[in-house]
Amino acid sequence: MTMTRRRSALGAALMAVGLVVAGCSDSEGNASPTTEPPPGPTAATEEPTSPAPGPTPWPEPTRPEAMERDDIEGAEAAARYFMELYHYIFATGDLKEWQSMSGPDCRFCAGAAERVQELFADGGYATGGAFAVQEVETQAPSERERATLVALTGVEAPSREYGSDGAEIASLEGGPATYIFALDREGATWIVVGGDVEGAEE
Repeated sequence: MTMTRRRSALGAALMAVGLVVAGCSDSEGNASPTTEPPPGPTAATEEPTSPAPGPTPWPEPTRPEAMERDDIEGAEAAARYFMELYHYIFATGDLKEWQSMSGPDCRFCAGAAERVQELFADGGYATGGAFAVQEVETQAPSERERATLVALTGVEAPSREYGSDGAEIASLEGGPATYIFALDREGATWIVVGGDVEGAEE
């Protein structure tokens, strides 16, 4: 069951994403980001003793009907869908849906897309990384922050990246994590305007 709370253990994390989205302005009023979240699984590892078995088929996520709603339920559905797309793009290199939901100033979104393009341009691919959502917490828009903030807490499966020769080039061991997305409604569509990821609080 999803939970919408006014105050929660993730309140500080949600506020942090809000600050990333809002950013700060220079003397000309141009927004500048305050942090740059990691774009994707890039941790270096030792070379494997045997080549990878090849890309694992990864079904394209189904866009939920609830995303048509312009309320909290719609924002939560959009965040879950974007989370599914995050691992889908690393497995397939298909960025169409990811980019259609990515805001022009979302550095998390752009960083992930750039890493995927680099990986597949070199003939590589990734496996694993499925995320099992255990809790959803949401912060509704306010006078100071127009975006809806959604935190997805759960457990991420291990993931691996491979080069064109099948050799492992990067890995993440997975485990508890929280993905936080800031979403804005543009017309009839939800757009991700900011994102971050961190270890889940105990």
